[in-house]
Amino acid sequence: MKRNGVRQGITEIAESFSIRKLRGSDYRVPTEFELARMKKLSRELSYCPLISVIVPVYMPDSVHYRLMIESVAEQSYDNLELILADASPDEDASGFRMIADSFEDARIKYLKMEENGGISANTNVALEAAKGEYIVLLDHDDELTPDALLRVVEKIISFKKDSGKLPDVIYSDEDKLTTSGDEYTERNSKPDFDHNLLLCCNYICHLTVVRADLLKKLGFRSEFDGSQDYDMLLRAYREGAVFCHIPQVLYHWRITPVSTSSNTSGKSYAYDAGKRALEEHASALGWDAEIYNLRNVGYYEFRYSGDLLKKRQQVGAVGGRVVSNAHRGKILGGIMDREGNPIYAGLPSGYTGYFHRAALQQSAPVLDIRCIRISERFYNDFYRITGIKYSEHRTPGIISLRPHEITRAPQDGEKVFDFKSKEFTEDEILKMSLELSKMICDAGYELLYYPTWQVTWK
Repeated sequence: MKRNGVRQGITEIAESFSIRKLRGSDYRVPTEFELARMKKLSRELSYCPLISVIVPVYMPDSVHYRLMIESVAEQSYDNLELILADASPDEDASGFRMIADSFEDARIKYLKMEENGGISANTNVALEAAKGEYIVLLDHDDELTPDALLRVVEKIISFKKDSGKLPDVIYSDEDKLTTSGDEYTERNSKPDFDHNLLLCCNYICHLTVVRADLLKKLGFRSEFDGSQDYDMLLRAYREGAVFCHIPQVLYHWRITPVSTSSNTSGKSYAYDAGKRALEEHASALGWDAEIYNLRNVGYYEFRYSGDLLKKRQQVGAVGGRVVSNAHRGKILGGIMDREGNPIYAGLPSGYTGYFHRAALQQSAPVLDIRCIRISERFYNDFYRITGIKYSEHRTPGIISLRPHEITRAPQDGEKVFDFKSKEFTEDEILKMSLELSKMICDAGYELLYYPTWQVTWK
């Protein structure tokens, strides 16, 4: 509450209770029969690359550290190596070495570092020692599911069969594991790769697997410690990396008092590093934009100077939210799925939703024509579809999600077309939204959802 004020704090508490049931995890520990079947599948794979799991180690809880190693050693896919780069003080490192040695597994390689260079430098040491074709990133107190590497290799094989190329970055869904290890919670069901959503948060996070030659080229940069993986993913995107998603929980992120999974207030340096990585990303792409922290830490907003549609030529339309009331109403429309169902419909307008995604810029399958901006190249098509000449005749009421700021003045290029004064039924609006969005996508352009633009619709 101290960060965002009493009113916003009350809203956040109410929201957390309302969506708690959506934040459980459906993960189930596999039975012995299922584990045996996974091992059989692993032996029958047509492609069995060496997978390197790299772990920077620094003063972990010994029990959690052992469980992490165990989760790798007991993978159903066994063509792997585990690289442990330990930067703990000598008096503690000897114990961690003993734990690693106790597995008596030649696939486990323990490296004692002379000094603690920070998470990026330590990870780079493990990366340099890795010999695999793909690299898996794992934290020293987290766990992989028993089938994690099997599913990764299956995805590599199927992706190659379907597209004729190997994926560069593979990521999966994840959940959280309580400190005691007796409960899985907060499943994060992620969308397929969306570079616009990646501009707002590192939604990829865990599990992340990267082709070895690409990752060794990129490495991790110490100036972005805390968000070094986010910085790496943004640079991978700029390199033209091909991303693919496995919609299955393969990674358990352990909740501990010092981990980012439970302690966001003490990790401000990490979120500042993420913001700097995004600023560099925007500059490298030639976008004139400022990056702002949203009220939910670790989440960001891009604000483009001037006309967004002229800054980003591949974007054909930008759409905002349609709400029944700006402050106490509910979301009625905005971003839709391909059938025209509003994705965040019914959510109170002050709520950010499941993993805060309702408040984030993201790619859209369909945009609501009631709050939209379109590129000039589609003005005639707009007239053909709606019977109305396109004009950005109104500035929308804008709700800012920045801390300590309720509203802000609109910037240049933030006027939208608003159907508020037009006599159309909701069925007609839906039909026009679907037709216009499809036409823009078929022409090879993107649709961008920009939720801080909104109009009311009674």
